[in-house]
Amino acid sequence: MATLFTIDASVFVAACRPSESGCTMSRELLRLVRQAGVPLIEPAILPVETAAALARAGEAPAWATGYAESIIALPYLTVVAVDERFARRAIATATQHQLRGADALYVAVAAQYGAHLVTLDGEQLRRAPAAVHACKPEAAAALLK
Repeated sequence: MATLFTIDASVFVAACRPSESGCTMSRELLRLVRQAGVPLIEPAILPVETAAALARAGEAPAWATGYAESIIALPYLTVVAVDERFARRAIATATQHQLRGADALYVAVAAQYGAHLVTLDGEQLRRAPAAVHACKPEAAAALLK
């Protein structure tokens, strides 16, 4: 079975901000993913959340938008729409595991598609259900090496 990842926005943000903790490993993971063409399955919120985090951190709006657009353009990316059915799944995930709303979307996608959830968010790592393989970028990179 091919490796499938759901990569949280925290990793995409860290990868482009040298001042962020986890920048080096996030960059390395995204490089490996791009090089190997590893499929990503992501909630539709990913590019929005990434652009918003970058803009709030002081990046130029045009740059943040461009970076988000580059995520949308990844050839190995599948975006999961948040329709009513998926929203109900994410609600259950959020309430059962006491996750923030956006975090629950990533966890629900990873759970539904059997993907490795990659995140720098300690709470998301701790609270993801046991059925979801949640890990930091360095562990995900090791799977690809």
